[in-house]
Amino acid sequence: MMNEFLLFFDQKKRYFPMHLEISYSKITDYMISVYKQGCAADYPNSAHDGDHAILVRVQDNDIELCFAKAHVALKEWLLENDGGY
Repeated sequence: MMNEFLLFFDQKKRYFPMHLEISYSKITDYMISVYKQGCAADYPNSAHDGDHAILVRVQDNDIELCFAKAHVALKEWLLENDGGY
């Protein structure tokens, strides 16, 4: 699932700029965040972190499941906010 998500993200970011953060710690496990910097006002129905629109924020102790959740969440966000993917 990791490859599928990263390939999808790589393809989409070429015409829909966004940021990706992948992290791991023994306290929070795996975390994947996708956001549009400075675009909170452009997407009022999205979660926000300051002036950033949050597209995806998932966490799991299973790396494959975390990437699968991120993949689904990004596609759902794009369907709701960008007319599809």
